[in-house]
Amino acid sequence: MLPEGRALAWDDGRAKTADERLEHADLEDTLAIPYRAGPIVAPASADDDPGRVRVSELFEATYGASRAAVLKQLVPWKFGGKTLTVHRKALAAFTRVGARLEALLAKDQGLAPYFEGMGGTFVWRPIAGTHRQSSHSFGVSLDLSPARSAYWRNDPKLRWRNEIPQAIVDAFEAERFAWGGRWGHYDTMHFEWRPELFECR
Repeated sequence: MLPEGRALAWDDGRAKTADERLEHADLEDTLAIPYRAGPIVAPASADDDPGRVRVSELFEATYGASRAAVLKQLVPWKFGGKTLTVHRKALAAFTRVGARLEALLAKDQGLAPYFEGMGGTFVWRPIAGTHRQSSHSFGVSLDLSPARSAYWRNDPKLRWRNEIPQAIVDAFEAERFAWGGRWGHYDTMHFEWRPELFECR
């Protein structure tokens, strides 16, 4: 039930292709592919995209339906000597994952390049190549260093690859951040706070 009293459909009763699930998702579609945390393995297929499907109305109701509304909910988050902005509802999760990452960096400075020139947190924008709003628009996502990442749109053959170390992925997933490296349409620098994906496993 949304704040204005409108209910979201769990299942709209439509059979959909993978692309149609992205464009016209119901709540069931968001959980149709279980999110699998743990050891890093290549996705089973190009459409093995656990967590990539999102219901825009749910994000808007939870975090804000416009740039102005989201901006009112942004708070500072300090990590790695920088101050980034995140949604206040996600701040506790960002704070916990930040502590985990700082502890990793204290043990292994070889991980530092993954956090240099980070892609950032809040940016009000659509997902590349679509009209759907990015999760970055809601202040619940973080992109690591683009120089250490792989992105499916940069490879016409859609061959999954990854450089992000297991320890970094584990730190994020421990705080219920979904990783774009779990997707067949991979975006390995991308992490987004999606607690519902972990609660429904």
